[in-house]
Amino acid sequence: MKKICFVLIVDAGINYGSIFSLPFLRKQDDLKGYFSEYYDVSINYIRDKNSVDYLVVPKPCPAFDNENNLPIIEVPAILFMEKNFEKIKTYIDNYFSNNS
Repeated sequence: MKKICFVLIVDAGINYGSIFSLPFLRKQDDLKGYFSEYYDVSINYIRDKNSVDYLVVPKPCPAFDNENNLPIIEVPAILFMEKNFEKIKTYIDNYFSNNS
């Protein structure tokens, strides 16, 4: 099973912060639950950056350090705000279809 990590928290200098400012977008258990059926999923880049194979990054996204030079799957940020998991999955699946 492919190991993906949604990069939703980034280094903000002296601390780490969510890329989404609205509180209802910060809690991502539903996102993890949906995608866990298809992939091995992490939503904690800081903790899991050494154990995942791909990064799923909302675009645009604040700059972050891709320390392990992992492949990046860019997905429009609006899909995360709308919680449109089906369309997000389409972007991920298209990436894997085109890069396998």
